[in-house]
Amino acid sequence: MADEVYKALSLLFRIAALGLSVAAIVVMGTASQLVIVDGNPESSSYSVSYSQYNALRYFVAAGAIAAVCSAAALYLLTVSADAAVVSVLLVPFLDAATQGFFFSAAGAAFATRDVVGGTGTAAGSWGSSAGGGGSVCDAAGAFCGRVTVAEAVCAFAAVSAAVAALARDAGDGSSGGRRSHW
Repeated sequence: MADEVYKALSLLFRIAALGLSVAAIVVMGTASQLVIVDGNPESSSYSVSYSQYNALRYFVAAGAIAAVCSAAALYLLTVSADAAVVSVLLVPFLDAATQGFFFSAAGAAFATRDVVGGTGTAAGSWGSSAGGGGSVCDAAGAFCGRVTVAEAVCAFAAVSAAVAALARDAGDGSSGGRRSHW
């Protein structure tokens, strides 16, 4: 009975991680804004997009890889239950890869937000709110809002993937010695 509960929890959190990762990718992939300087679109304007920042491009790529790993693990646990040998060996690897990509993507995005927002020490060409140059987030608040939402969704996906892996491990450990030892 306990194995079924843990398997259901693992599947629920895997589905949540997959959905959240796709949502984070979509939100970050659509994060862009046209900034008009001095209120006159003809004088000077520029566009701010996630693709201008390497860490945010990494966020999208790592989120996509994590989604693929998460989907593969979900497939192996549900559809391919007959291939238990493959599942036992591959699912823990996919779980670790999924968590690694999610946590590193969220970390990269949080670090970029700190720099772009003007609160970091490496603000560089973006300026700093305290220095009078203004930050990207001062001028492009909607862009920074989307980045923040994508970060939070990715962080929830990472936690969901971790809970799914823990539920899988708890289910394996409670079945009277059926646990896999490599």
